[in-house]
Order: sequence, then C-alpha cells, then structure tokens
Amino acid sequence: MSTEDKEEIYYNLEDDLDQSPLNYASLENQEEAEDEITEEKEEKGYDRNAWGLLFSVMFNPVEGWKKIRRVRKSAEKLQSGCFYPLLALLALSNFTDYIYSVNVNLSTIVTKAAVAFVSYFFGYYCILFLENIFFSKPISENFDKDYGKSYIIIGLSTLSLFAILINILPMLWPILIFLPLWTLYLLYKGSKYFKLPESQALKFIVLTCLFVVGMPILIDWGLNEIMPY
Repeated sequence: MSTEDKEEIYYNLEDDLDQSPLNYASLENQEEAEDEITEEKEEKGYDRNAWGLLFSVMFNPVEGWKKIRRVRKSAEKLQSGCFYPLLALLALSNFTDYIYSVNVNLSTIVTKAAVAFVSYFFGYYCILFLENIFFSKPISENFDKDYGKSYIIIGLSTLSLFAILINILPMLWPILIFLPLWTLYLLYKGSKYFKLPESQALKFIVLTCLFVVGMPILIDWGLNEIMPY
C-alpha cells in the first residue's frame, strides 16, 4: 500500500471522528423515540387493564402513581375498568349475610347493597365538589384533570376493595379494619405529583385523606338514617 493511500485512509478516519457529535445526537434522538414507543405500548396495555394499574399503585405506590401520570389514563376508563366493577362486587358482597347471619331477609340485604354502592358512587362526586370549595383555584384545578380524578378514584377503589374483604371475612374484622390506613399512605405518596406549594401541602393531604375516607362513611350514615334496615 502506497503512502498516499495510507494518508487518505487516515484523513477519512479523522473526518469520521469530527462527525461523532452528530452521531451521538442521532443516538439520543433514537433513544427518545424508543422511549416514546415504550410509553405508547404501556399506555395501550393499561387501557386494557385498569386492574393492573390499581394493583401497581397498591403494591408499589411510587412507580404506580408515576405510571398513572405517564400513561395519561383517562378517569372515565379507570372508572369503568375497575371502580364500577368494584362497587358492583361490594354490593354483591353484602349477600354473604345469608352465610353468617340467621335472621336476615332479602329486603334488608338489598337495601344494604344499594347503600354501599351509592355511598362510594356519589362519594366520588362529593369529594370533587369539596376540593373546589376548600382549595384555591390553582390547586382545585388539578381535579379537573385526569390525574386528579384518578387520584380520588384509586383511593375510593382501595377502600371499596377493603370493604369487600370485611364483608366476605367478617371474623377478621379486628384486623381488616386497619386496612384503610394503607389508603391514606397511598394518597400521601401520590400527593407529591400535584406539585403543591409548600405552604398548602399539609392542608391538602389532611383534608383530601379526610374527604376520601370520610365521605363514603358519611353518606352511608345519612342513608341509614333516612331508610334504616
């Protein structure tokens, strides 16, 4: 190989090295594109499996709440995917009274089932209403978005799931009654994604937890006063 050929190869290699920043930029763009594709795949998967999203939050709160934000899961799909089915199961779980109670009639069970369903169903809308009353617009506007609505739905879904377990396993009531504490923990972990002002963070967490846990109980009590069973 002649000296001229060697020099030509050397200069070609130098040209490739000079263009390396462009190659790195291309790789970064490619990685970003792959991340977007991954997120799109995750979003499609979770659209079909709202239960998976619920259990992801329950068993790994930090990653679960991140997925809710990243997937941009609509509240309506989350409602129809797991919240409403859980409310139906909650209502049906009241029929276990036939197993554990001797003196029970159908009308009593149907009333209890209806009250349980309504307490959580209307509780969701009451909570959104209270958030708009007790918080200023920059904070309350969060509950007009998917994440804010999904935040409330997840909280109520876990409570309804725990209520189902209590109905099915009443002998474990002294233990299961503490399960709502886990809901409070999940709400606390999810609250940081609202990017609240530091001065309002504690008020937000305390009142929102109080609304989520207390509203179904309050509605249940009110309905029982109106139509006792």
